[in-house]
Amino acid sequence: MNTFRLIWLTAVQLPRNIANIFKHRHQQVVLNEREAERLDRIRNPSKYRGK
Repeated sequence: MNTFRLIWLTAVQLPRNIANIFKHRHQQVVLNEREAERLDRIRNPSKYRGK
């Protein structure tokens, strides 16, 4: 049974976990960029007056 579990973890779970890690990292980058722009708009409202 342990052999089957090891094969399952290697073949199915590992690629899924790696994909989730990259997806989470990408989402965090997007959130950080949005937060940086939000803070910049608060600190420098004159730069965004026309938008």
